[in-house]
Amino acid sequence: MLGSIRNKTKGWVAYLIVGLITIPFALFGINEYFTGISNIIVASVDGTDISKEEFLAEFNPQKRRLQQELDKRYDTEFDVMLKQSILNQMIDKHLLEQLSNELSYETTAGELNAIIQTNNLFKEEGRFSLEKYKQLLRLNGYTAAKYEKVKLKELTQTQIKYNLLDSAFVTPSQLARLQKLNDQQRQFSYMTIQTDDYVKEVKVDAQSIKDFYNNKNALFLAPEQVKIEFVELSLNEISKNIRVSDNELFNFYEYEQERFITEEERQAQHILLKDEATAHTVIVLLNSGGDFAKLAKQYSQDTDSKVNAGDLGFFTRGVMVPEFEKKVFAMKLGEVSDLVKSEFGYHIIKLNNIKAKTLKPFDTVKSELLDLYTQTQAQKVFYNLTEQLANLAYEASLEEIVDQMDLKLQVSDFFDRNNTQLNSKIVITAFSDVVLNKGENSEILELSKDKLMVIRTREKLAQRQKTFVEVEGEIKAYLMALLAKTFVGNLAKNIVNLLTDNNKETLKKIMNKHKLKWHHVDWLKRDSNKVEMAIINKVFALDKPANGNPSYSAQDLGESDAVVIRLSGVKTTDEKTANIALERSLLGFESNEIFVNILETLKSQAKIKIFSRNL
Repeated sequence: MLGSIRNKTKGWVAYLIVGLITIPFALFGINEYFTGISNIIVASVDGTDISKEEFLAEFNPQKRRLQQELDKRYDTEFDVMLKQSILNQMIDKHLLEQLSNELSYETTAGELNAIIQTNNLFKEEGRFSLEKYKQLLRLNGYTAAKYEKVKLKELTQTQIKYNLLDSAFVTPSQLARLQKLNDQQRQFSYMTIQTDDYVKEVKVDAQSIKDFYNNKNALFLAPEQVKIEFVELSLNEISKNIRVSDNELFNFYEYEQERFITEEERQAQHILLKDEATAHTVIVLLNSGGDFAKLAKQYSQDTDSKVNAGDLGFFTRGVMVPEFEKKVFAMKLGEVSDLVKSEFGYHIIKLNNIKAKTLKPFDTVKSELLDLYTQTQAQKVFYNLTEQLANLAYEASLEEIVDQMDLKLQVSDFFDRNNTQLNSKIVITAFSDVVLNKGENSEILELSKDKLMVIRTREKLAQRQKTFVEVEGEIKAYLMALLAKTFVGNLAKNIVNLLTDNNKETLKKIMNKHKLKWHHVDWLKRDSNKVEMAIINKVFALDKPANGNPSYSAQDLGESDAVVIRLSGVKTTDEKTANIALERSLLGFESNEIFVNILETLKSQAKIKIFSRNL
């Protein structure tokens, strides 16, 4: 109950962690400096535009998370895939919003409050923490109005999927058959034969390597390569040269005071009653000298706060429901209110403490001010230099740009069109006709929101045939792995034949020679983690053994290894009780399929335009 009272007007923050979207940095790219990102359109759905500002708000935080998780493995290919994925999600949201409006779906504030109550990220020691709630909100820089509007839409759209789940069904006979398959158990043994164990034992003669090179020389082409010269404009480098005096910093502090003001906070107790008659009874008891704390513990129906004698702790404006907030911020210290009615019932409030609005002293925020000032000034310089660079890139040589803008002329190593270490924009532009063939400066490349570049070709290497000496080792390794794989596959088949013929003596010799052994597995289900999943999948794909005798099979295991399987038995349970989890999973699968089909139908009927150049 306490959570509902506190979060009535801020249920949207529950979704703050689901998205955990951080406000993007102020500078997004060269185009935005002249037009503003809100005016750049990345897609249109039935005449409703999706701006680059909206897109970046979704894209940037997810990109940062991926970069943190993948580190150096995050490359331009991931970037392109992520952009397309985010844009598709945003288009889907627009389509679902249109559909939910047509179906008159709504989401209540109570439903948003329920999300808050169950979100552990807002809790400390198992209870909702107002301080943690406020901290997350403050760190992510969102206003209530903006984020509540967005997240209410999202929750409303999900109702479509939930309603599909409610309407999906599985017949008892279908469920019974699938449950029998799902609960099936198999008993088997297996031996793995690894290609790596035999690579060094196979021999490849020199002539075979030479013949492979001659017959497949189209596989051994060194691609066209280019080396570039470039100048780079970096916000980070500009920031390093920003200097500020204490006087300038204090003036900036005066101008930015609103950033450093802490809101007024009030601490109150309350007693919540559901019916007015009981509420009046408690008022009479209070007026007769009754102890507020004891009466709160006895009568209050707010289960969260009554154990603390109704204490709600400190809170600011915008946290409590409107009726409660209006009253408590109009009260005097120590005052006890009359009845205050809200959607939760009747409140009796006692104001215990007031923390006035305060301005943090200059000295305590000096470091934060310096960072903010440096960032602000660097952005201004970056903007001005961007305009200058844009003009010079079309009119002057890189050497002139270096002289006029005090930049450094840098040179890359050789790279080809398939390079994944460099930003994809550099690679694409370096091999464009203007730069590669005409030798002109490129246009400004926006490598990130705070880094720009202009490039020019310095040196080119044409595509050529690699010599035999260059690729001899590569071919030899490939042929050895190929021969080892073939040997392993034939060995597995030979073992199966010996097992089928019951030739135990020869089988024993082969297993001893190659140091092979059986791994025996007792009854297990297909979702077991006791054996490698690839092997379990092979086992459950085999036919049931006939006449009570084991069956044998040789299977490829991955791209190189092999496995020999002896399937001893198959059994199913006679369980009559329905598997609720399986039924829920099947219903979810069915509703997901319907949901996907609905989205595809909506897309086929909508007028969707995507402006990839603006991404």
